[in-house]
Amino acid sequence: MELRHLKYFITVAEELHFGRAAKRLHIAQPPLSQQIRQLEEELGARLLERTSRKVGLTPEGELFLDEARKILAGLDRAVERVQGMAQGEEGSLAVAFVGPGSLSRLPEAIREFRAENPGIRLDLTAASTRDQFRMLRSGRIDVAFMRLFGHDTRDFNTRLFLCEPYMLAVPDGHRFVGMDKIHMADLKGEPMIFYPRHLQPQLFDATIASFQKAGFSPDIVQESNTEQSTIALVAAGLGSALVPSSSRKNHRDGVQFLSIMGDLPYWEITMVWQPGSEGAILDRFFEVIERYRLV
Repeated sequence: MELRHLKYFITVAEELHFGRAAKRLHIAQPPLSQQIRQLEEELGARLLERTSRKVGLTPEGELFLDEARKILAGLDRAVERVQGMAQGEEGSLAVAFVGPGSLSRLPEAIREFRAENPGIRLDLTAASTRDQFRMLRSGRIDVAFMRLFGHDTRDFNTRLFLCEPYMLAVPDGHRFVGMDKIHMADLKGEPMIFYPRHLQPQLFDATIASFQKAGFSPDIVQESNTEQSTIALVAAGLGSALVPSSSRKNHRDGVQFLSIMGDLPYWEITMVWQPGSEGAILDRFFEVIERYRLV
């Protein structure tokens, strides 16, 4: 049985007239009659009642008409889905991001991508930069948003997504509030909240070097793994912290964000993906992301 048998039968069943059905199918009537007989022989059942006056469906024909329509409709859906996937309209995309990425414009970009591409399933995972590299190499994710400072990316494609300066987060009432300019030297003796070195050793060392260039080492009184917990500790009065300027978007009571002058590294988030993994879906994703890049 071939698909043309189903199409021929459905057309005859809808027209209930071999001449009109043949005209619709752009074939001669004798070959159409022959194809329908072959179909009935293969099924071992009569599908049509034929008289000199009319053509009608047998009960078996009515059942087969319903099933044949389902088969062709399913085939049409399969074709549409495959074509949609090839064009980037359907499929899945796995994205990982460092926690601070949620404070950037990335969530807005994700929302827009979802709105524009409802047929693409988006799997999102928050992970450290180190874990994201492992996930990329194993194929668990398609693209990562990570803090690359000092990491080897020779085996990957990269594109900078965000680049912004650090700010100083201080509790309300702090002596720095109201000052025109704050310099690194002003932080001497200031209780500081830092992230653990093992999360970003190269970036940590570069930040410490900025303090040492100003003539002292920072007084680290507390460590914090996430930007949100750092801001909470600042609000509780445990110390001050260097945070990306986008942290102001999640402003909470009890915290002030101040500009600071110094030789600090920039706070960056970079998109990373495997060479050769580009395709229609990833291209669509990058097209949306491009509207939200801040570099």
